[in-house]
Amino acid sequence: MPGLITHQRIFIESVKSLKKQKHPNYATHLLDIQFNNPRFTASAMAGLLVPNLFDYIPGKRDVFFGNTIKHLLHSDDGLPIIHYMFTSIFKHSLHEPDEWLYYQKGFFYGYISHWVVDALIHPFVLYWSGFPTFKDNRISLFRNQHLLFEYTVDQYMAYFFNSEPFDYNLKAMIPIKGSVQYKAIKDLIAGAIAHTNASLKINTPLFPYLPYDIFDVGIRCVPLVYMIKKTRSPRLIQVIRFLEKRFYSDFLVRYPDGRRINRHILNLHRERWFIPSGEPGLHYESVDDLFKIARDKTVLIWKQLEELFIQKEHITLQQLSTILEFANAYTGKKGFSLDKMTLQNPIRLRS
Repeated sequence: MPGLITHQRIFIESVKSLKKQKHPNYATHLLDIQFNNPRFTASAMAGLLVPNLFDYIPGKRDVFFGNTIKHLLHSDDGLPIIHYMFTSIFKHSLHEPDEWLYYQKGFFYGYISHWVVDALIHPFVLYWSGFPTFKDNRISLFRNQHLLFEYTVDQYMAYFFNSEPFDYNLKAMIPIKGSVQYKAIKDLIAGAIAHTNASLKINTPLFPYLPYDIFDVGIRCVPLVYMIKKTRSPRLIQVIRFLEKRFYSDFLVRYPDGRRINRHILNLHRERWFIPSGEPGLHYESVDDLFKIARDKTVLIWKQLEELFIQKEHITLQQLSTILEFANAYTGKKGFSLDKMTLQNPIRLRS
């Protein structure tokens, strides 16, 4: 469950930066107009949430990266899912624009922001938080450390980045069930997942006679999960710690106190680090640096995609891969997931 606060803050800064472009073109102005529409922005906010949505559903985690569907969305299969969404919106845009298209396009741009931020920041997080290997396969330990690392970054983004507290709004990221926006978003992501993996149908009711599917359950779980993770209630914390001693669950990993976060892991001192997949090059970026890189990269990709919509120019999966630059949301490199990562220097965090 990567930090939604970080995703939201980078997204908002990306939208703001559209007005500050030195050489704006028609695509830049059109993006600015669209993001000024509350309905478009609300859908984009949902696009920030949905790639991680399925991690909020209780159930067994078979992989270090969390829920199986969430893993699919972030892996190499995530690119065909994005291409399907682009193609669906593109075909719809050839006809008279309507509310349905507007919601889906906003969602798509939010989803793109999430993908770019993950691809840029995940290598940093994985290097410093660590990951399981053949020699050390303690999945629960590394999963715990991964989440704690991302929640620490979230707290930094909420209270300290740029010396400005951030007014994070979880409610703004959750679409309202039954609304046109909800149906449009669900239709788009469900179609994209089913197209990539026919066995995964997130819009099929979980039980007979109950109108709830995996997507609906995930949306309902988000506020409850975040309430548990951010609680400061002494009694609830006591219960969580009691349960932690008996078994591991993502839902028991809480946010650190914002007043006492471990700033060393943010690399504000610019220590050298490496891409876990072993790609050549030295890296000294801090969380601050990665924030700015992700913001600028997001805006650049938004502009390129908007130009394609304007010119009514469809692209292949390979061409989309060139535009996005990142083949997956873990390492950014095609074929490089957990089994291909080798470099790490974990710093242990305490909950």
